[in-house]
Amino acid sequence: MAANQLPFAVDKCPKEYDEYKFTLKALYREVAKEELREDDLVREKALTEMRRWIAENPYIFKCRTDAKFLLRFLRFRQFSVPMACEALERYLTVRELYPGWFKKLDCNDPIMQEILDYEPFTYIGQDSAGRAAFLIRFGRFNIEKHSPSQDARYMALILETVLEWEEFQIGSCQVFVDYRGCTVGHFDKWSTSELKIMMDVFSRSYPLRYGEIHGAKLPKQAVPIIETFLSFANPKLREKINCYPTIEELEKRLEPACKPTAYGGTVDFEELNRSFRKRIEEQREIVLGLDGMAIDVDHYTSVWDAEEVLPEAAAAGAMLEQLNIK
Repeated sequence: MAANQLPFAVDKCPKEYDEYKFTLKALYREVAKEELREDDLVREKALTEMRRWIAENPYIFKCRTDAKFLLRFLRFRQFSVPMACEALERYLTVRELYPGWFKKLDCNDPIMQEILDYEPFTYIGQDSAGRAAFLIRFGRFNIEKHSPSQDARYMALILETVLEWEEFQIGSCQVFVDYRGCTVGHFDKWSTSELKIMMDVFSRSYPLRYGEIHGAKLPKQAVPIIETFLSFANPKLREKINCYPTIEELEKRLEPACKPTAYGGTVDFEELNRSFRKRIEEQREIVLGLDGMAIDVDHYTSVWDAEEVLPEAAAAGAMLEQLNIK
């Protein structure tokens, strides 16, 4: 790649736009139609409208306008163009407000390499409904070596990587969290403000669609921190969270096609991690290229600050009882 050449241009008014072609298997075309109201005509019309809006928006200076990027937000909002535009604004704003978390996400950075070596996140495949399944082994985050911001940067790298995958955009994701090996230090190192930023990212500011979230073996000492964390989540996300006292219960939720050997399945765990690491490395330039986008952050900061309303922490406590956290 030539110097200063980005894998995707960030000129918000390019001379011509890329021509989109749907290349995924039939399952995803069906899911897109049934769950997202997406077909060829709807997609083309929405892309045209969103590109026009970006070109005319005085507060967006530079932005990717390729189809794959904009479809992150259109699919997230079921092809409501106004809502997709708002989702794009939130995404661009949070990246500008917290550059220490979301900018210069280089998988070749020595710290990032260290965290990748611990393999806390693994993409384990697609389930029968086309949902991307991810296993998180939270105890593999090294609390002695890495700060919350370093762990957050790793998570942001993962998010930006998988959001480029159309099967992820369309099919949503299933998340399985294994808390074995965790200590209270894995949780209380996060400040309340950091927990709020993280939950805002996972539930509002990044275009993430969830199927269900399953967790097991959460330490009792960590419950107060999780209560605080979930107090910042929107109600729809909280409804999708399930927690179990045993790993066996978690294993039951893993489909055979994407169940690693360490969880009673037949899928080679080491190969899963190697493959996921390779995909992250292959998308290095794409993720770094996101830093070329630019907005009037002062304008958007005032907009979102005026609208921000935090949920009551008490709601999280009641919800935790329903989740059977033991």
